[in-house]
Amino acid sequence: MSDRRFTILSTASLPFERIPYVPESVHISVVPFTEIFPRVDETLKSKITALSAKKLIVVFTSAHAVKFVAGMLKIKPKWKIYCIRNETRVAVVNWFGSDSIVNFASNAMMLSQSMVHDGIKDAVFFCGDQRMDILPENLKNQGVGLTELIVYETRLTPVRLIDQPDAILFFSPTAVRSFFSMNALSANTRVFAMGKTTAAALNEFISQPIVISPEADKAFVLNMAVEYAASHPIS
Repeated sequence: MSDRRFTILSTASLPFERIPYVPESVHISVVPFTEIFPRVDETLKSKITALSAKKLIVVFTSAHAVKFVAGMLKIKPKWKIYCIRNETRVAVVNWFGSDSIVNFASNAMMLSQSMVHDGIKDAVFFCGDQRMDILPENLKNQGVGLTELIVYETRLTPVRLIDQPDAILFFSPTAVRSFFSMNALSANTRVFAMGKTTAAALNEFISQPIVISPEADKAFVLNMAVEYAASHPIS
């Protein structure tokens, strides 16, 4: 039996505190291929301050957006919030309280469908400059008025790999573009993607099968990879 461990590379930070167990036979490394920067904009801050005095329907699909918006507020607003579950939902609870959440869902499509079902007519969407189109397009197609405010920017930070991992985790199309701007993957590398949009971005660069997570949750993706590693030990 080989003494080499199964290597998992994550292209973004991971919530290790939410991972119950990683066997000794598995080695996890993190190499971020993107970097997040809040927008430092007095006009934006003024807009958010003004919105904090209003009773609004607000949408978050990113924990980063929650953090940066909360950091601009002087008072706790009386917003009713729709959000993605897990990391984003935890951030909303921490900053705005659990009572602020109207509903949450596993992914952007299901969240938009929930809002349409609830009869939402207008909402404010706090997002990043690389946000996916799924939620805003579906809401607009259903006649929901959506005001988008970009509160952070995502920049590519590509790194050239020296060794090929046994498995690799991708969480966004932006990270996919960053990774493949300097790297190629071995056909033997098992690829895991958070959601169909990230998987679609991967299909532009690779031909091997992609394991797609049904949950927009980093811990869920990592657990899938760890379970795969446990059932595919290095021989």
